[in-house]
Amino acid sequence: MTQIVSPENESDLDKGMVIFQDVRKVYDDSIVAVENLNLIINKGELVSLIGPSGCGKTTTLKIVNRLEECTSGKILIGGMDIMSLDPVRLRRGIGYVVQEIALMPHMSVAENIGIVPRLHNWPRKKIMKRVDELLEMSGLEPAKYRYRLPDQLSGGQKQRIGVLRALAAEPEVILMDEPFGALDPISREVLQNELLSIQQKLHKTIIFVTHDMDEALKISDRVVIMRSGKIEQMGSPAEIQENPATEFVRNFIGEDRLSQISPEDSVSVLVEDPWGKAYPDQSASDVLSMMEDEDMESIQVVEKRANRWAGMAYLRDVKRISRTGGSVRDAARRDRKLYLEEATMRDAAEMLADKAYPIPVIDEQGEFLGVITEAGIARLTIGRLKRRVTGGASQ
Repeated sequence: MTQIVSPENESDLDKGMVIFQDVRKVYDDSIVAVENLNLIINKGELVSLIGPSGCGKTTTLKIVNRLEECTSGKILIGGMDIMSLDPVRLRRGIGYVVQEIALMPHMSVAENIGIVPRLHNWPRKKIMKRVDELLEMSGLEPAKYRYRLPDQLSGGQKQRIGVLRALAAEPEVILMDEPFGALDPISREVLQNELLSIQQKLHKTIIFVTHDMDEALKISDRVVIMRSGKIEQMGSPAEIQENPATEFVRNFIGEDRLSQISPEDSVSVLVEDPWGKAYPDQSASDVLSMMEDEDMESIQVVEKRANRWAGMAYLRDVKRISRTGGSVRDAARRDRKLYLEEATMRDAAEMLADKAYPIPVIDEQGEFLGVITEAGIARLTIGRLKRRVTGGASQ
């Protein structure tokens, strides 16, 4: 159970895996990021920190592994004051997953996963065994993925490897900073489900930062809603939804941006990252393998350096070009796209109604901004409807 530390429950301090006691963070410009944070997170809990931009959730996360130093207060991990530990040793003992992933591009999947165990001087055989165990747990066949390089993986696969890397040295505590935020809705849901499955098996203590209330409610044992560096409310997903403590929490849970969108509004709120991208000079056969692995019917072709959109390639065309040994550039088409500056919701809906393939969105200079998908619109709509129903019931 997650608790706020108070004089009435100080006896529970011994049970906490991560304990915040009067933690405060003030930056040099006098901005208060975290204000007197008191919180107990028990062993094996997945706790999400959520709140508006600037509420202090990411700063709170970074204070745990001393990427940020707290101004005052104390943090205990497994009963040890983190300020008594060497920062490097502390970080090696805590799993850390971020949105950017930051896999080493010159290292294979196995080498990326095994980075921290190598720093702990694990024997090579033990590392390889651990790598294979984790790949199998995540549904990635070791023989197929062990020696692949990051450039040969989709966005969702890279993020999987980032999570596995954090688990590799068997840490008790894992910090996750919006790890799925850059993924499309389908990939995000797949990885959320995988995380829940892994957590059921391993029972790690996870502190998870997210900006997505639907995600927090789905994956968490407890949700901590923050505002201006303080805890506004904390509880189980059911408690948060059924008994919002303040008007701020009620509005935060029930906000329904999508329902306020007009058919003539910009498509900007619907733009999301694609499941993966191909570069024009990549061989069609390599891209075909990637698409078949992910069971995808299309892929966006984008210039690597300038991020300019070079077209959209369909599976059937990639197959055809792969037989001649050509590059994916030869399979790319440019007849399906929307310009961010002028496209409306109506345009996107009509285009998706005609064909259900993702719609690439570019700006006037041809820079690739992302895609709009039928599944993305549906999932966002369902999520907002669920919130409205919950909000109405609680009122």
